Amino acid sequence: MEEYHDIKELLKPRRTISASPQLRQRVGKALAQKHSTDTRWLWKAAACAALMVGGTMLFYSRTSTDTDCIVYVAGQQASGDEARAIADADVAKMEQFMLTVAQQNAAEQEKVNQFMQHKSQPK
Repeated sequence: MEEYHDIKELLKPRRTISASPQLRQRVGKALAQKHSTDTRWLWKAAACAALMVGGTMLFYSRTSTDTDCIVYVAGQQASGDEARAIADADVAKMEQFMLTVAQQNAAEQEKVNQFMQHKSQPK
């Protein structure tokens, strides 16, 4: 039994480990820089989605004047309801992409926040 306690004592941490103020500052600066990069990505994705929605609206406005909507996908022509379905699918994909990017950004932000607020407790 004494061996167990001796081994347990040897394995205990001998000092508390925590991030230095300089490390916290460096991580904070990197986070601010990364956040601005992520924000730019999000704006680009939003601009793409706006273009997709604008294109879809253009197709809908043309179909309302009794002209067929014609699109080309992988070199093949599609028109009417099929073209509308393709445009709707593209908009749905873009919305899903934007949601995924936002969720990933939130998850990374939460990890960084946990790291920044982490304080090791002596055991």
